[in-house]
Amino acid sequence: MSSTDEPYCPEAYCKSRLCCVELLAVGSLMNLAAFLVSNKLEFEFMEKRATHHAAEAAEASGLPLSGIVKSLVFINQDARPLLAVVLADTDVSRHKLERCSGSKSVRLASDVAARATTGYPTGGVPPVGHKKRIPVYIDQRVIQCDYVWCGGGARSKLVKLKTADIARLTAATVGDLATD
Repeated sequence: MSSTDEPYCPEAYCKSRLCCVELLAVGSLMNLAAFLVSNKLEFEFMEKRATHHAAEAAEASGLPLSGIVKSLVFINQDARPLLAVVLADTDVSRHKLERCSGSKSVRLASDVAARATTGYPTGGVPPVGHKKRIPVYIDQRVIQCDYVWCGGGARSKLVKLKTADIARLTAATVGDLATD
C-alpha cells in the first residue's frame, strides 16, 4: 500500500480485463493479484463460468486446450506436497514426476490438501503465488510456449502468464512430466 493507503496499480503491468485494484478486493483472487502486481508481472485475467476440469475451462473460455496449463498438487511418500504443471491436453505421468522430483512415490492430493497447500480451490490453482512455498515441476512442453492460461485463483477465472515468469518465480525444475 502507498502512504495514502490506496492500492497500487502499475498501469504498465496491468494488462488484465479486470483492473488489478478491483481484483485485490475479491476473495481468493486477493493473494494472486497482489502477488502478480508486487512481482511486476504482465498478466491478464479472464472470467468464465465456474469449472473444475481443464477441458471444461477450455470450452467455457473458448481457448484451445493446448493453450491452458493444469497446476496439479501431488503428495510424495513423505507427505510433502509438490506441484506439477503440464499442458491441459496432456496428463502428468506419476513415474516421470517421481523421477524428476527424486520421490519414491507420488499421488494426487485431495481437494482439501491442495487448497490447504496453495490457498486456492482445485480447478483454479495457479502455478504461482501459493500460500505455502512448494517445489514446482514444469513439463518441458509448457516452457516451449511464450504464454499460457492458468488457473486464476478461482474456478471462474483464468490468468495469462509468461512461462518464463512462472519458471523464475517458482524456481521450477523443468523436465519431461507428461504422458506420451
